[in-house]
Amino acid sequence: MSRAGLWWVCGALVAAYGTAPSLLAGCTSDQFIPMPDGGLDSGVDSAGPTDGSLSDAPQVTCDGGLASCNGQCVDTSTDPNNCGGCNVVCNTQCTGGTCQLIGGGCDASVPPVGDFACIAVDATNVYWGTGQVASSGGAVWKVPINGGCPTILIGSQDRPHGIATDGTNVYYANYGASSNIGAIYSIPVAGGSPTPLALTQASPLDVAVDGTNVYWTDSGDGSVWKSNKSGTPTPVKLANGAGQGHAQYLRVDAANVYFTDHSSGVVNRVPIAGGSVTAMTTTGISGVGHLAIDAQNVYFGSNGPPATIQTVGLTQTNTAPSQVLGGIASIAGIATDATNLWFAVPTNVQPWQANTGEIHRATVAGKNDVTLSSKQNGPDCVVVDATSVYWIDTGGGMIAKTAK
Repeated sequence: MSRAGLWWVCGALVAAYGTAPSLLAGCTSDQFIPMPDGGLDSGVDSAGPTDGSLSDAPQVTCDGGLASCNGQCVDTSTDPNNCGGCNVVCNTQCTGGTCQLIGGGCDASVPPVGDFACIAVDATNVYWGTGQVASSGGAVWKVPINGGCPTILIGSQDRPHGIATDGTNVYYANYGASSNIGAIYSIPVAGGSPTPLALTQASPLDVAVDGTNVYWTDSGDGSVWKSNKSGTPTPVKLANGAGQGHAQYLRVDAANVYFTDHSSGVVNRVPIAGGSVTAMTTTGISGVGHLAIDAQNVYFGSNGPPATIQTVGLTQTNTAPSQVLGGIASIAGIATDATNLWFAVPTNVQPWQANTGEIHRATVAGKNDVTLSSKQNGPDCVVVDATSVYWIDTGGGMIAKTAK
């Protein structure tokens, strides 16, 4: 009898007798775990279901560089159902453990992803703007999270860059071809007419969203803003402009907006309800840019080479940050789930060196730095969901993902 069949019989006996079965050789008391719903689980497959179903497949020992996924040995470098890791589905092409989300054979009118674009992810799609290099022909697009042919949400935009989603709408920033014509818009994820949330912005760059508001930085004058998502849009300036190039990337929690001041090398916070701007770090961090937050800390990258990832507590004021990782070529996107960091490493500033960029994962303490994807062309703007890490490949004009 197969091991799976043995577990099924053992499970039936446990259900019948209420104890660990001794009637059948191979059944042991620690082989089954009572579940809250009265079901049984073998406890041997942490990657699979734990509801007592027969699909709770065992882990198996695999040779030849194969990985155990759902009781089978698979090649995660090419397997479309386990691309880069178990249960990461790729409906397009899985190569080197990386899923290129924009499929071949799509409409030739789909533009490549532009430089300085950013992405957002919900349960269904990845969204992006075509970037600062696309002026009157700029657009906002979406592609299924498992890959396919992209769909345009809105065209004829002016350099759409920053982007965020709440699963209902997409919020994006038109950077603008010249000062004071930038704007913030929302549009349903299914497409439709965009709603202007703020006009006459200098050069809005990055966007974040919570349950009530949309937030953005204006790199044209260094200010930080918010507006309500529903009802009549009412833009509110949270931080006065510190000058061109100062406010760049931002993240939001329940209390504050955290944003990087690229020109001064400072990470700041300002209450979402309004109030004074507080410098969280000391000055002098060269080219502070992308950032990520968890419940305790903010993590941010600096320019290189060599670049570093540094961190400071969310409640700190004028504090020297701690280095998480050093000796990195450069940092061009960072995300966290409070346990790990995921970050993009383009190996050179523009023009990007072809096929040399990488996506990395390390713990928030800077341990176990591993390369998840290589041979990228200018990876940037990293986001994660429950299973995967996503990024834009600016040099290759692509959206990609791999297992976290």
